[in-house]
Amino acid sequence: MLIKSLFILWLLVCLNIIHFGFKFDSFLIQSEPGYMFTYPLKAALLTCIFFSIYFIAQGLSFLLSFNKKHPVLSYLICSLIVMGQFIPAILFSMHAPPLWFAYLINTVVLIVFQLLLIQTLFQKKE
Repeated sequence: MLIKSLFILWLLVCLNIIHFGFKFDSFLIQSEPGYMFTYPLKAALLTCIFFSIYFIAQGLSFLLSFNKKHPVLSYLICSLIVMGQFIPAILFSMHAPPLWFAYLINTVVLIVFQLLLIQTLFQKKE
């Protein structure tokens, strides 16, 4: 259940970042006229890869049963990864392209998912 929901969330987030990559950046249109005819493929891929670090860590934690052996440590590590992804999103968001704005919004959703929902949805019923 956790792996499926994480995969669906990851897929939706990457599609959202790719979608926002197609939006025109008004700041770059004014400074670089040739920008209108290029798609930032490298930026979109790097943003998706950077965002995927959390999902890779959470998936490895689940597949190696680390989250069952050490649930608090696993939760702490994944929470620190999310916060580590949020700090650059805030710092570099002033003149960033629209896909970075999508990354910022998706990171906030991921923080809510990690800090509030993951413990209530996937904890063992005893």
